[in-house]
This record gives sequence, C-alpha cells and structure tokens, in this order.
Amino acid sequence: MAKLSNPSNAVSDCLAATEAILFQVSQENPTPKKTIDLLQSIHSSFTALKGLAYIEKSSIIPIDKQLSALKISFEEEIQVKLNVVFFPYKASMWDSLETIYKTAAKDEDCVAHVVPIPYYKLSKDEAIPTYEGELFPTDIPITHYNDYILEEEQPDIVFLHNIYDEYNTLTRVHEQFFTSNLRNYTEMLVYVPYHISSFVAPKADTHSLAYDIPTVENVDKIVLVGDYLKKAAIHDGIPSEKLLVLGSPKLDAIVNAMGKDIPLPNGWAERVEGKTVYLINTGCMFFAGIPFEALERLVDFLSIPKIDDQSVVIWRPHPLTKISIMKYAPYLLDYYVNLTEKYIKGKDKLYSGVILDEAEDYIPALKVADVLISSDGSLLRSYLLTGKKVLFWDEKEPKGSLLPPDVFYYAFDRSEPWYELVKKFPTGYDPLAKNRINIAANVYANADGTSGEKVFASIKECLFQRE
Repeated sequence: MAKLSNPSNAVSDCLAATEAILFQVSQENPTPKKTIDLLQSIHSSFTALKGLAYIEKSSIIPIDKQLSALKISFEEEIQVKLNVVFFPYKASMWDSLETIYKTAAKDEDCVAHVVPIPYYKLSKDEAIPTYEGELFPTDIPITHYNDYILEEEQPDIVFLHNIYDEYNTLTRVHEQFFTSNLRNYTEMLVYVPYHISSFVAPKADTHSLAYDIPTVENVDKIVLVGDYLKKAAIHDGIPSEKLLVLGSPKLDAIVNAMGKDIPLPNGWAERVEGKTVYLINTGCMFFAGIPFEALERLVDFLSIPKIDDQSVVIWRPHPLTKISIMKYAPYLLDYYVNLTEKYIKGKDKLYSGVILDEAEDYIPALKVADVLISSDGSLLRSYLLTGKKVLFWDEKEPKGSLLPPDVFYYAFDRSEPWYELVKKFPTGYDPLAKNRINIAANVYANADGTSGEKVFASIKECLFQRE
C-alpha cells in the first residue's frame, strides 16, 4: 500500500467529501435514514484519524467495511436521477428544445436545468457580447451560466441547438460552450437543430452544410425531422447510429399553439380586426445575396394595404437581420434602420398598414396570419401545420420539393401574380385549401406534437443501453 505524504490533509479531504455527500443526501425525499447514519459514522471514523502523523492499516479496515455498507445502502435508499442540461443560446430559438425540457422536467427520475449561454454577434468589424437569459418564457426556470459549473455537474445528457463553434459567421457562442469542450463533461451530447429543415431534399451530389463541419464528430446524437435527411447525412459520412429521425420540437410548438388562445402583442388587435392579415417572413441572409432586388420585392409586399385597404401586413424579419446587414451589406444599414424605426415603428402614413414583429415569440404572428408570404425557411415549414394559405416567394415550386406541387400560390407566377391574388383572397378565394390538409406529415416525423416526448425517451434509452 502506498504511503500518504500528508495523512492529515488526506483525512481533511475525506471529511470534506463526506460532509458534501451528507448535505446532498439530506435533501432527498423520503429521507434515507440508514444512509445518513452510515455517513455520520464514517465522518466520525475519519474525525478520529485527524491529526495523526501516521495511520495504521488496521485503522482503515473499519472504514472499508463502512464504505461497503454505504454502497449497499445507496443502492437501496437513493434514487439515482439523470442530470440533464439544456444550453440554448437565442431565446427566439428556445422552441427547438422546449418540449424536450418540459418532458424532462416532469420525469421524477430526472433533474433538468436550462442554462442560456452567452454568445457574440459577429459584424464585419466587431464581436458584440450578447446574453438573452432574461428573454426566455417566464415559466422556464433559468440558471445563469456562471452558476452552472460543468466540472462539478458532469451532466448525463446535454441538449443544445447550436453546434457551430468557431465556424458560424454571424454568431459564436463562448468557447467554454463549444462542442469540443462540452464533450469532455457528458456521456450524451445531443444536437437538436434550431431550425426545421427544408422540405426540399438535399441533392445527392452535394454535401449538406449542416453536417459538413468538424463539430459533428463531437456530438453523440443528431435529431432529424425526416428520413430523407438521414439518407443525406449518411451520404455525408455521418454514422447511421448517430442519427435519430424524431421530428422537431418546433413543430410541437405550433401544434400546441393551434389549440390555444394566444394573446396578441399590444396594439395588434385593433389593427388586424376584420382584415386580411399577411405575414411576411424574411430570413437572416435576405439582404446578403442580391440586396437591392430583395429590397424591391419587400417594398412591393409592404404595399399590399394600398392594393386592398382591408388588409394589414405583419413583417417579421429574422432576429439576425441587422447583424447580417452589418456584415454583408453595410451600405443598407441606414436604410434598414430608417425603414424599421422611423417609418414603420414611427407609424408613418406611408406604412400605416404595416406592423413590424420583432418579438422573440413568433407564434402570435402565425396564429393571426391568413396568408404567409415567404421563401423556403423555418417559419414557412412551421406554418405548414396551420393548413393556411402560403404565397411562396418565387414563380414555381422549388426543384426537389417533397411537397405536392399544388399546395402553394406563387407570388411571381405570371398567370396569377401576387397583386391579383391579394385582391381575390379577401373574397374567400382558395382553390388549393383541400390540398394543404396534413401536408406537414408528408415530410416531417411526429408532426402531431409528440416530437419532444419521443426525443427525450429515445435519448434516455440510448444512454441506458450504453451503461
């Protein structure tokens, strides 16, 4: 047996550890009396050794017996709970994890924490520190990231919706929350994308950006919305056992919202009452490609209330639109700020029929909208569950779409352009209505609101199989 260089320090460490375990065990309900008695006896045994310059082997034998009894007592009295943590970064993307968390929070065998993590917004010249913990729903208990010590918690399962580490161009989470670091502290690192993947199947001869980054190697499981994405991921070299086709909690959010009365933001009710509501969705890279063409189209759609004065437009730009403009089209920044702040928010007469929606929660806009105007994007994919009209931002269906061709109206279809459709929609015109029934289920798994439950159950099973 190796000799201790400093027996007194070793005994002090054992006493401190015993006290910490005693404190934790005393929080259990029901109280594990036998275990507490044994821990107190062990504490007394270590106390008797404190201060001795030399500890005889015979003095340790009783403690060995006590520890063996403690192990049995732990197994009999202490219910081992899974330690699960969620590391969201943007509050507006929390819906990609929320129903998984709520399932975990109801599990009596689980302790779940939500720890919003800090990140940087990356403009052309600077990295802007950002933290959104105060923006999360009030019914979600939040743990500040400074109060969650990975080294101490050693969570059994980590759920996150951003695995891009240093490879993202618009945002970057703090380095301690890179997947390359998180993997060192958990048995199960799970990636649940913050977006709903496109209904356009990936091309067989191209790699998917979502899986073509080194950080994919760091995660243990990836949750996918459909089998078509699993095929693409395997094509990109991702092992099949890493892939779980279980849908998206974002779809759960829509299903749950459709059956509830969702309060509208202040000032909306009187503006939308009795009117046809158009929701315009623009993505974070909307102004990054051909910005002036994009701007021209946007201004056209913002003018819909001038074509039909019984209509109102809600414009919902992506939360990262401004930072995207700063990086990729800085010459448009002043225009964008004036348009949003001075003219729309300032209720300029020219834009009196336009509402700017910058809220973290997109559900109210989806609920109140009669028509969504959008290209392929996460908001459109969520909107499919509503069965309501879509004015697709193109002249025809995208090539490779897994949806039927007759579910969308097309804004730039010359036989029936958008400015003619906005005159017809208020009259009840909707010949495609029956084609949109349950179309999301054609593409996405668990589009019935059960994705979060099934993700958590599946991840638990995967973890137990490892053990």
